[in-house]
Amino acid sequence: MIAVISDIHANYDALEAVLAEIDRLGAEQIICLGDIVGYGPEPAPCVEAVRERCDVALCGNHDYAVIYGANDFSAPARASLARHRRSLMPRLQAGDLDKDRQERWDFLKGLPYRHVRESWLFVHAAPRNPVVEYLRKIDVMLDMTQKVAENFRQMDWLCFIGHTHQPGIILPEMKFLSPEDVDGSYHPEAHHKAIINVGSVGQPRDGDWRACFATLEIDGTVTYHRVAYDLEQAVSKMR
Repeated sequence: MIAVISDIHANYDALEAVLAEIDRLGAEQIICLGDIVGYGPEPAPCVEAVRERCDVALCGNHDYAVIYGANDFSAPARASLARHRRSLMPRLQAGDLDKDRQERWDFLKGLPYRHVRESWLFVHAAPRNPVVEYLRKIDVMLDMTQKVAENFRQMDWLCFIGHTHQPGIILPEMKFLSPEDVDGSYHPEAHHKAIINVGSVGQPRDGDWRACFATLEIDGTVTYHRVAYDLEQAVSKMR
């Protein structure tokens, strides 16, 4: 079993709860689809936890922006990224570079954009543009066939994404399935392509505040999981 997490957004309380649930489930590996930083109050502990616990970690648009600069972000997102950049950027300490900061910074700077495992593709955003393009339920509802079809052409079977913070499954026939539509588990047919959004650990945007992630079995079965955590403590840290 592989656990796939995404969009932690510096919410360490949510990440701790998710990692504990992953341990309880007995997942052999963890893949992080990016956006470790941005928005939340604890970027450094989240980067450390991903470094230590995840077998694969990919670059999200917030991870990229904290290193190279925030363009095309909202004002609150830019403000949080500026704070995170100041708190993460290496600096001199007693005449020497702070080793922990340097290692965290190098880790973020070295995050790859894609991970391929047999016929599974893992990216932060979309097969066609792995860091910034959005693939959403609204694309299906508005029948944006060309956009969706071009993304499906970039993959072999299953693609796992985050970025939108909204879990669900996009099918080539322009159909969107929510986790509720599939009773929490999706069982793909062999070679029937699907783009699977695993949701967000730190900032879900589907009306359910609980942290969201997915597990993946060798046959391609995907199961969604929701994890409660100390929300008031996280809100207090944000304040």
